[in-house]
Amino acid sequence: MNEKILKLMEEYIEIEESEIEFQDVKLAMVGHEIDHAVLDSKLIAITNKTEEYKEILRLTVEDANNSYFIPVFTSEDEAEKCIEEMGLDSLDFDYELEVMEGVDIFEIGLDDETFVGLVINPYDTDFIVPKEDLLHTSQCNHNSSDVNEN
Repeated sequence: MNEKILKLMEEYIEIEESEIEFQDVKLAMVGHEIDHAVLDSKLIAITNKTEEYKEILRLTVEDANNSYFIPVFTSEDEAEKCIEEMGLDSLDFDYELEVMEGVDIFEIGLDDETFVGLVINPYDTDFIVPKEDLLHTSQCNHNSSDVNEN
């Protein structure tokens, strides 16, 4: 579903594991490309299906703030892998896989101080995209669209 994101993550990991010249600069550049790709792509989220409201699945970090990540998936197979690993299918948890715009998923946690970012394909690549990076990238996108309108 999201080959571009997967390729960029693979490139990022290769750079991270190598000892190349200007490694930090290259990591920042590829990381920024990943941020754009995540915000501009359709991703899969796991949501609950209650009659009263719909809520997106969160992965809570055991810290003083109860910080959390929102897991997103590049394919249904990756989402199903997470459901199996977490045992969601054996719980009384009525879930569904929902295809959403990356920017919309990000905006769910935007105003929440305990939201720390998105995690792509947990239980596989487990690639974290921090909230601050996505916020910066979304502001860059907003500012560039303002420039293009004038």
